[in-house]
Amino acid sequence: MPHAKVYYVSPSGNDAAAGTLTAPFKTIAQGQTAANPGDTVYFRGGVYAFVSTTAQIGIALTKSGTQGNPIRYWAFPGESPVFDFYGMTAAQRIKGVNLTASWIHLKGFEMRGVPQTASLKAHEDWCIYVDGGSNNILELLNLHHNMGPGLFIINGGKNLILNCDSHDNWDAYSYTNGSLDAGQNADGFGFHSTNIADSGTVFRGCRAWWNADDGWDFIQAATAVTVENSWSWLNGYKAGTTTASGNGNGFKVGGYGLPPSNVPAKVPQHMVRFCLAFNNRAAGFYQNHHLAPDFFYNNTSYNNAAANFNLLGYKNGDASLGILRNNIAFMGAALSNAMTGTGVDAMNNSWNLTPAPVAGDFLSTDSTGVSGPRQADGSLPNIAFMKLRAGSAMIDKGVNVGYSYTGNSPDLGAFEYGAITGISLNSRQNRAGVLVWHSLDLRGRTYNGTKWKTGLHGTSLLQIQH
Repeated sequence: MPHAKVYYVSPSGNDAAAGTLTAPFKTIAQGQTAANPGDTVYFRGGVYAFVSTTAQIGIALTKSGTQGNPIRYWAFPGESPVFDFYGMTAAQRIKGVNLTASWIHLKGFEMRGVPQTASLKAHEDWCIYVDGGSNNILELLNLHHNMGPGLFIINGGKNLILNCDSHDNWDAYSYTNGSLDAGQNADGFGFHSTNIADSGTVFRGCRAWWNADDGWDFIQAATAVTVENSWSWLNGYKAGTTTASGNGNGFKVGGYGLPPSNVPAKVPQHMVRFCLAFNNRAAGFYQNHHLAPDFFYNNTSYNNAAANFNLLGYKNGDASLGILRNNIAFMGAALSNAMTGTGVDAMNNSWNLTPAPVAGDFLSTDSTGVSGPRQADGSLPNIAFMKLRAGSAMIDKGVNVGYSYTGNSPDLGAFEYGAITGISLNSRQNRAGVLVWHSLDLRGRTYNGTKWKTGLHGTSLLQIQH
């Protein structure tokens, strides 16, 4: 889509300048003042330090774009702008970025260092706090070493979080009932909107690791969230150590912490698909007492300390819940809280196979490279870890749940052998009147095509093989 006007910001700029490439602004605040729907603000590389003893918010994004004309705040191509919040020392709960606007596209930033004030004896602070912003794209963000969650959505829907990383977040000064309770609130990514209208949020191609609490957390969410093609590991430890800290689940998918009378009338069912969880201090995938079964399709869970899939219902002793298809659980307990009640619907998963999977079914069980550089298009690293080897007993052992696959049936796990699994997006007519579809694969890459097959539920899927 066209860029109406283009502005530039640089750490060495001047807000009294024209905002051009040769005379850039200095702050994102001035860029926001200048920009209108459809405009783009490019940020040159370098450190943008936010220092204040009084301000609660480092960056307040309040001006919205419009449908088809978002306001874009993008890293200048080939450069790495860093928003550094270490100097935000007000005796308040700090928000590095407070996003209340809609139709915004943030791309290519590193954000770090949101602190806590020990004397407040409060809960976590936040790197990015979304409070009402909808239809936004947060892309290629690296959120790390914050004293609270990397991304926290309290209100807002239809947000796409694409190819983002959140790691090494640890809330050292969180308190519960007046007592120090460090590490209990620093999730990698959180969606917690209690507004049932805030539907449609998707996490795609993201990574969460070494967060003190959980990789993903959807407690209190009143509407369904989708996580796809995302990785989560080493959560539940103090950042950079093996010192136990918070809950430690890779994907904590739901739950309320409320009496049944206060939960939504229609409890949402979250979707987690084509995801990888490993070496977390608790479970890889966790229902978290949710009141409705979540969907777990084509995930791989490896060597998580408590269990690979924990299907605990509302409270201990209640019915377990979960709809599981085509998943792999390897090393450690495959399931916990899966045998009570009748709420678990599981078929075509690795624990149904005889004989059970072995290490030789995978190209590698060595996780080296998982936190390494992304590919040029922003997608996750292309490494061998937990991908199926030719001849694996888990190839063609799945059931069709509506996504493209190669062979006679889908494979088990997050990585289809010999194929890129696609999810259809939207379509348009080109100038020749041909209906052109756009597919984004589960590595976060976009493909275009006109040759499609129809999947389940009327979904059209482009077949791409590599």
